[in-house]
Amino acid sequence: MLAVVLGITTALVYGFADFFGAVASRRHRPVLVAGLAGWVGLAGLLLCTATGLFHANYSPASIQYGLLGGVFSAFGLACLYQALAIGPISILSPLAAVTGAVVPAAFGAIILGERFGSTSWIAIALVMVAIVLVAYHPEGHSAPRPTTRGLLYGLGAGAGIGGVLVVLHLAPATDGVAAITLMRLVNAGLLGAVLLAQTLRRRSGMRDFADISVRMWLTIFATGILDAAANLLFVYASGLGSLTVVSVLTSLYPLGTILLARIVLKERLAINQGVGIALALGASVLLAF
Repeated sequence: MLAVVLGITTALVYGFADFFGAVASRRHRPVLVAGLAGWVGLAGLLLCTATGLFHANYSPASIQYGLLGGVFSAFGLACLYQALAIGPISILSPLAAVTGAVVPAAFGAIILGERFGSTSWIAIALVMVAIVLVAYHPEGHSAPRPTTRGLLYGLGAGAGIGGVLVVLHLAPATDGVAAITLMRLVNAGLLGAVLLAQTLRRRSGMRDFADISVRMWLTIFATGILDAAANLLFVYASGLGSLTVVSVLTSLYPLGTILLARIVLKERLAINQGVGIALALGASVLLAF
């Protein structure tokens, strides 16, 4: 029961982070927002570790999984930005979300040997359908069809996201936030290198930093802190329950994004999104029992 509740909570927090990241990306380059948010999340973890709020034991296993997670994270984000830039978002966003759920679910069932009753498998299947419904954004009949390149980037984004969830689950829970900290360090380093290269190529590169308002800095700060908090929640949730169940629930992260968009930006929910939310809640009750 607690693992299911934490799985849904993790999805909401991930979605909240994506919402603030999307708001900031409307005003500034996505790679700039992602890079700065990555460093904010890393700084938050280091501060909490230094003050004794969290502990971090850098064992060989945590170092291995942390470095691997950082590569998966940077790869997934790079593919996601490319996929959403190519479009259509209404197809490639759900594709990335579902792939991000299938990868850890398959790993849990095949490698870890996780087994469930028929009711649980039905609930997991319903959550998969709910992910598509929640993440799908109707764009009308004139929306372009996805290209092969776009589909490959969408699958790559989901594979990267799913890889992060697997690695965080495998990292020793007794080592605290060591693996998460290393993962965010590698991710922030790789994105920072890309950002630096773009800044040096652009004549107005340094001006991008000066143009960030206080409000946008707060938005980027919220993105980084919420994303790091979601990492921690996932580790705790997957330690209490199975990787398959928690990762599938976590992949409902578009739910958090559309809920904040509804509350803050007054955006209306599409019919399919409302159905997806109801389906996700019903499936979560099945999983809980």
